[in-house]
Amino acid sequence: MKNENRLKYRISTVLVGLIVLEFLLLGFFLIPFFGDFVSGGVGENVTVASYLEVGEVYPEVLNISLNDEADIILTANSTKHVECIAVVRDYNNDTDITYAGAELYDMSISFIGDSDDNNYHYSNFSCGIDYDFVSWNGISDDNYTALVNCTFNLEYYSNPDTWNCALEVNDSTNRKDSGSDSQNVLELIALGLPDSINYGIVNSTEVSNEQITNVTNVGNIPVNLSLSGYAVTEEDGYAMNCSLGQNNLFNIFYEKYNLTSSTAGDLSLTEFENNYINLTSTPVLNQFDLSQRQDDIVDDAINATYWRIYVPRGVAGTCSGNIVFGATNAAA
Repeated sequence: MKNENRLKYRISTVLVGLIVLEFLLLGFFLIPFFGDFVSGGVGENVTVASYLEVGEVYPEVLNISLNDEADIILTANSTKHVECIAVVRDYNNDTDITYAGAELYDMSISFIGDSDDNNYHYSNFSCGIDYDFVSWNGISDDNYTALVNCTFNLEYYSNPDTWNCALEVNDSTNRKDSGSDSQNVLELIALGLPDSINYGIVNSTEVSNEQITNVTNVGNIPVNLSLSGYAVTEEDGYAMNCSLGQNNLFNIFYEKYNLTSSTAGDLSLTEFENNYINLTSTPVLNQFDLSQRQDDIVDDAINATYWRIYVPRGVAGTCSGNIVFGATNAAA
């Protein structure tokens, strides 16, 4: 009986030893995964460090500027090159930025996602990305920054108003960021006309055929028309200076215009005077209401003006003069 008890005691001792050894071995293998072992005494706090590694991050628009000038000044009958530039950053590396696009629009009537129209909305969805730009606006290039340049060509009839550039960048995982900047597009008052009006051959004491001269609004606001004329020097009181004749010069009131309607056919002097307005030596403002262009395909900002001249006695040869077309804001 005593031998059996001793055997059981020994077996129990061996089992306890094996269990203790198993816990020691388990602790030996697990401790490296959890770092240094820390402990505190009774009533003391224990601080355990925590770790992670950030994977994909969002790109950031750090700095954005629309046009370096104080305001955007359009170019008559042409386009104005405008740049929307931004420094962007991605801590996964600047080459992780794969897309940049922008929309430029009149803030008073348009919005992000609106359809393009030269009067109020432009888009550029393939902006340039420079991964090695050195520096811009005080920000130096590094492995995480890139320079985005979105360019636009604004038509001369773009609305005079406050315009906003809304720029967006995407990275390779389609994470996005955006930024914006705004500038004023200034009013542009400008006219487009042919370089001359040719009355052709007109006999003495007769009225010329009617000449139609189109006036084009090549600005971005509705305009009225001011008119004046001279032969040699401004405000000289003459319409034409002729190469031959007793007088060489003839009075400006013999040259006349109509801004609203045509009168076709041959006219007597009386009919001429009744249907047309005298040109003057000093500018006269006329209501014309020629709107800015609205159609991006066909120029719809064109109005006709109608001209005739009477040749008095005493002049001959070839004659030349000057007509001054001016424009004012029709909405003022």
